[in-house]
Amino acid sequence: MSVLGRLDYNDVSQSAKNELPAIVEKVVVANEKRFVDYINMSQPITPRIHALELIPGIGKTYMMTIIKEREKKKFESFADLQTRVGLREPAKLVAKRIIEEIMGQARMNLFVRK
Repeated sequence: MSVLGRLDYNDVSQSAKNELPAIVEKVVVANEKRFVDYINMSQPITPRIHALELIPGIGKTYMMTIIKEREKKKFESFADLQTRVGLREPAKLVAKRIIEEIMGQARMNLFVRK
């Protein structure tokens, strides 16, 4: 199998756009270790913005809690992250960020190549 090219989000059918959030979330859950590792390893992007803050639902408070908790012990799963930090449905939040990047709404991409 080979890839013929990339589709721009605007060139995708409406039914495909409707399916995208559920599909992306399935991909995130199927690759949980990769995304949990990202949360364990993410760093500040600028002096004012941390990579974690670019994920919807993670503001300064959650970011600081995540950083403090991962210093004690790295997160092992989304469930571990949710239990220790209180962040609800982390897989959905990561998926939402990926959708924003696919749609071209993000100034910086964390997960999607331009």
